[in-house]
Amino acid sequence: MDNDKILNDVSVDESETSQRKLDEKLMELHTLFEVSQTINSSLNLDAMLDNALLTPMGKMLISRGMILLRNEESGEFIVKRSKGILQEHLLSTVQFAEIDLPGPRLVDELEKGNSEAFKFFKNLKIKLLLPLRSSDRLIGAIGLGSKLSGGDFSQSDLAYLQSLANIAAPAVQNGYMVLKLQQINRKLDKKIFELNTLFEIGRELITTLDREKILSMLSYAIMGEMLVNRCFIFLQNGEDFCLASTKGVSAKESLDEISEPEFLREIFKLKKAEELRERETSLAADVRKKIAEKGIAVLVPMVMHDTTRGIIAVGKKITGADFEGEDLEFLTTLGNEALISIENARLFHEELEKKRMEEELALAREIQQKLLPPSCPAFEKFEISGINVSSLQVSGDYFDCILLDEKRICLAIADVSGKGTPASLLMANLQATLNALMEPSADLVEVVGKINNLIHKNTNYDKFITFFICVLDVETGQLEYVNAGHNPPILARDTGGYDLLSTGGLLLGMMADVAFEKGSAKLDKGDWLVMYTDGVTEAQDRDEDEFGEERLIDFILKNRRKSAEIMKQELLKEVKEFTQDLPQSDDITLVIVKAKK
Repeated sequence: MDNDKILNDVSVDESETSQRKLDEKLMELHTLFEVSQTINSSLNLDAMLDNALLTPMGKMLISRGMILLRNEESGEFIVKRSKGILQEHLLSTVQFAEIDLPGPRLVDELEKGNSEAFKFFKNLKIKLLLPLRSSDRLIGAIGLGSKLSGGDFSQSDLAYLQSLANIAAPAVQNGYMVLKLQQINRKLDKKIFELNTLFEIGRELITTLDREKILSMLSYAIMGEMLVNRCFIFLQNGEDFCLASTKGVSAKESLDEISEPEFLREIFKLKKAEELRERETSLAADVRKKIAEKGIAVLVPMVMHDTTRGIIAVGKKITGADFEGEDLEFLTTLGNEALISIENARLFHEELEKKRMEEELALAREIQQKLLPPSCPAFEKFEISGINVSSLQVSGDYFDCILLDEKRICLAIADVSGKGTPASLLMANLQATLNALMEPSADLVEVVGKINNLIHKNTNYDKFITFFICVLDVETGQLEYVNAGHNPPILARDTGGYDLLSTGGLLLGMMADVAFEKGSAKLDKGDWLVMYTDGVTEAQDRDEDEFGEERLIDFILKNRRKSAEIMKQELLKEVKEFTQDLPQSDDITLVIVKAKK
């Protein structure tokens, strides 16, 4: 009877125990179901992590815990959520591999396999690690401290906790993906905003060709977009560099140190944007110091054709925030866009200046041509023809025919050193002086001496003139001349011989009070006098061979039966054919005299 009662009581106890275990299992399943619903009810990663951490801590009466998520780039695990742990440990990182967490694992078991991870978790008093796996891949872990009761984690506890981790893992993965998508969308929105801003600023920049206005618009755009209170813009100016624009700088602040040539040359070596708070930089220490003293936080090169043509220097943000990579990209793009507008403005003004200079040179050429005789006087016994062909718009060559009286004419030819406007001005000076001095009774040696002294007095040592002047008696053919360092004119005889007229002295302007000598000759019937500048004899072909004096003499002798005008035209044609239509490198001037038969 007693035995039956005992057996009955045991049976009742076992039944109650089984029922209690069943009730606990049902409760755990119900809890897991609620956790699953709660975690999956939101795509907010922060809310998911909070639920995934607080649920086991509340269920097991645990005072501290954390959730770590894997960084896809570095492979490290970052503390994303923590409870009961100092906030300074949030975002701490630790490295462990899949093999370290095949399932729920006590931290003590890590000591031999991964000592660094063991020290990390031991220091934070984490006792148990639960892997978070999604698609059979470790995406993170839940770390739990000891139970407040002081008991160990039972097999039942571990099974429950792992089930909870298994439920949380895919939801966390989805939440993490949603977060990444949100971040990407925010970046895209920011990029779209930046592109719209660049488009708007770019549209404004192309509306003006005023460099100062472009620089002002660029500076204010940078200050507004970056929320900075100062901006400097440095630009290349020919071969040099300069501080072209400043904004946010007081009138009392000295900018001498950042305007020095050495400082400018250093910063223009930059090829990419640099933030000055970074330790690694290509700038020298003294340059960094000067930049820091001016409150500059970022330097951004403005690049065109792989050459740094400008530098944008930006102050610190008003908010105190650091410059991000996107900020530097924005500044680089904006700077390069503005550089195109600045370059367009420069080219436009250069073109205007070029047109203005061309107009002035055209006017100068017109004036200069009027200084040369339109034609030489005609005589019964002599033909005279002259021409000046400039290599540029204005010439440094000169010739003249000055009628002294009924039977005497003064002929002159000259070549001023150099080309272009300076040479043409000196040529005009020579023309005016010669016409003032050359009177019927004037002596050639005295005239040349006075011209020489005047040129020497009023020009630099590197300016001089080769000059030939003669007086021809058109009745007798008698010729008096002075050659001041000019190419000797060729006196070609009707008989086939020739003489070179070289008597005279030094070039005009070399030194004062030079002694000149007068020469004489006579042109008989059929003789030629050919005066020329070195643009004829020094004309070169494609092989850089010169036309030369010998070729010129041969040409004159072969064509001595023609008229002076035809001789002039044929000689110009011969020189052009010799140079094979290469651009004329020097002025060409000819004065040709033929004694008629």
